[in-house]
Amino acid sequence: MPRISYVDPASITDPELVGYIEDSRKYGTPRVESQAIRAHVPAVLRTFNQSWQAVFREGVLEHNIKELARVYVAKTLDCGYCAGQRSHLATAGGLTEREFDEVIEFRQSSVLSAREKAALLLAEAIAWDPLMADDEVWAQLHEHFTEPQIVELGYFIGLTMGQQKFLKTLAIKHGELGLETTAGLAPEVAAALTAQ
Repeated sequence: MPRISYVDPASITDPELVGYIEDSRKYGTPRVESQAIRAHVPAVLRTFNQSWQAVFREGVLEHNIKELARVYVAKTLDCGYCAGQRSHLATAGGLTEREFDEVIEFRQSSVLSAREKAALLLAEAIAWDPLMADDEVWAQLHEHFTEPQIVELGYFIGLTMGQQKFLKTLAIKHGELGLETTAGLAPEVAAALTAQ
């Protein structure tokens, strides 16, 4: 069990918060376990979801770029819980496991585009060392993105990185609140859970 208890999703009565939990079951990103932790403070669950919707699912930058950055952060921080998730929008948008497999060694990738690699340079700098974002990195960012897109990407990377680090400390695991859905899980994670 996690280091903070799960709020029983059935005990949540606020229709807005109930909707967030239902979306987690339907879409899987974020997963219901992390939402049940956030539900201890309704304002946290509410503001997280509002930011997630406005900046991750929607926004000025295409979703697939943000999903690659999210998975990069998860993998580089070794957050297995977050790295095992996939956005349904990104999958529908054409991202495959091949792209996700290459995010850590993105510089050598023959699959990722120059635009995707520029975004991952920013994710790397934010996650590891802001000084890595030197003039060359900023030149690539400005070549491929507008300033509003860079702002949104940077904000989203910070949001997801902070949440992933927090969730990693909690030791939560997929399926601890039931396996009625494997929505939003990477194929190998879903297969492992259903084989249990």
